[in-house]
Amino acid sequence: MSFEEERAGPEAAAADGSQLNGAPAEEVEPHLIMHVGGVPVGRLYVTVPDMFWSECRFEPLDAWESVRPLFEQHEKAAKQGFPIDRLAATKEILDRGLELHPSPPETGPPFKPFLVYVDGETAKYRH
Repeated sequence: MSFEEERAGPEAAAADGSQLNGAPAEEVEPHLIMHVGGVPVGRLYVTVPDMFWSECRFEPLDAWESVRPLFEQHEKAAKQGFPIDRLAATKEILDRGLELHPSPPETGPPFKPFLVYVDGETAKYRH
């Protein structure tokens, strides 16, 4: 170990991020970052991939609170069969722009899901 590596301490990682003072760096679990209006609001970790509705574990980000009420209203409307007088939240979510960004980015390009539902710590989306 060089003087610089020793001085950097155990928190120092290799320049390429692959090693942490001789030990492999912790791998990042692939996930999707949900953006609403260009702002990242949450992470979706796919637990059950499906060609129609993929089920996920949901992890909110700081900006989630700014859109949480919309998703709660959207979820209630879905449970009621989307009555015409309950579509405002769904429309606003889609009008703001809903995108899922794979992370790490090299796993694929961002895409626009048909819809995303969030209910507590779970989510599902249709691609």
